Amino acid sequence: MQKKKRELTQVEVQKIKDGFQIQKVIMKDSETQQVYWDSSSEKITQDIMDITLDPKIITSKAATRSIQFSTKEKLQDLILIQDAYLHDQKIEHFVFKFGFVMPETVNTWDSTIVNRPPEQMLSKEIQSGNLIVDIQMFEQDHLIFNVKVRIFYS
Repeated sequence: MQKKKRELTQVEVQKIKDGFQIQKVIMKDSETQQVYWDSSSEKITQDIMDITLDPKIITSKAATRSIQFSTKEKLQDLILIQDAYLHDQKIEHFVFKFGFVMPETVNTWDSTIVNRPPEQMLSKEIQSGNLIVDIQMFEQDHLIFNVKVRIFYS
């Protein structure tokens, strides 16, 4: 039997948005645990932000993204959609499902993305400054957080 989605009012959706916050994001190599980027010194807002990554992330076998977030409200079905754009053309699309989140909690969400073989990856020169990752977080069908990240490589 499929669980029925609860209907959310505009007021409830706004309360969820107001009570949802990204505290920290870490990008690291899945095998070596080498950290390529840590947002601890930056505030993650719903704007476009520029970050600089170590180019070793391009040649790693897999990268793990850890998102630490808090919510004041209960979430039935938290979903993250990530689209990557190179020169305004969509080149990747991922959907990650977190599911139920207790109210008044801080949570960490780890997602691992396996890279293509190095010879199939675009060079850092092509990507740097031209790659924008659009991260959208939804409670059911309602957008509750959106940030666009322009990636540069050191």
